[in-house]
Amino acid sequence: MNDDYYSVLGVSKSASEDEIKKAYRKLARKYHPDLNPGNKSSEQKFKEINQAYEILSDSEKRKEYDREKESPGPSRGRPEYGAGRERSGFEDFGAGDASYFWDIFSGGQRQTGRSLTTVRLTLSLAEVARGAKKTITLQGESGKAETVSVQIPPGAEEGMGFEVAAPSLGKNRMLYVVIDHILPDPRFERHGADIYSDLRLSVPELYFGTAIQISTLDGETRLRIPAGSQGGQTLRLKEKGIHSSFDGSRGHHFVRLIAVLPEKRSENLDALMHQLEAFYRTGQ
Repeated sequence: MNDDYYSVLGVSKSASEDEIKKAYRKLARKYHPDLNPGNKSSEQKFKEINQAYEILSDSEKRKEYDREKESPGPSRGRPEYGAGRERSGFEDFGAGDASYFWDIFSGGQRQTGRSLTTVRLTLSLAEVARGAKKTITLQGESGKAETVSVQIPPGAEEGMGFEVAAPSLGKNRMLYVVIDHILPDPRFERHGADIYSDLRLSVPELYFGTAIQISTLDGETRLRIPAGSQGGQTLRLKEKGIHSSFDGSRGHHFVRLIAVLPEKRSENLDALMHQLEAFYRTGQ
């Protein structure tokens, strides 16, 4: 795992927030698992990109990361984030995909005779939308590594937490699972149970209408653009959003239409634009 987050995103240490975001979006689109099905190398690269962006997009985490990278010692490049958090001592859990995302904080708290271990998870938006099963590896009472499967229901929100019994770790052992962070998705924005995405269209496509393949949380679907659509207009894909964590109802997917002009100019194009300009002035 490459722990030089700047090199992972291909940016300099002095990169601005906007440069980091642009680099992340470009790489995330390239290596997204949905666009590279079955490609383990792309899947691993996508995880590294998300991990790097999670740290470098947060100003406080970035400052702490920079300090740790510059300081000598065995912890270099592997910062501990957040005051008062105690790591369990398990840096690499060997428990499949889930081991990459979480931080384990084992406080050994006692509540009504139970031993409570807090597990903080970071989820992708796809995992939030569909729900996810995470396999967590911790040290049991015997000193051996034991695994616990945790089912994350759809619609999770940051800060949500729930208890899970973990008898395989020992008598009265409980996990308190906290959704610590949800990674941004380069294709979608989340607003509660609704998601939003942008669709770039040419002026003729808006004027004449078209049908185009777009990405949704359920995979690819064909969206019809009505003739006479306007740049900035929003189309709704009913119940294509995220299941609400409150009542189970599903939100919607809103597609924002973005008008795109040709990048290169020509005499013919200039003439057409002058005709269009005249039409706007005179209506004929």
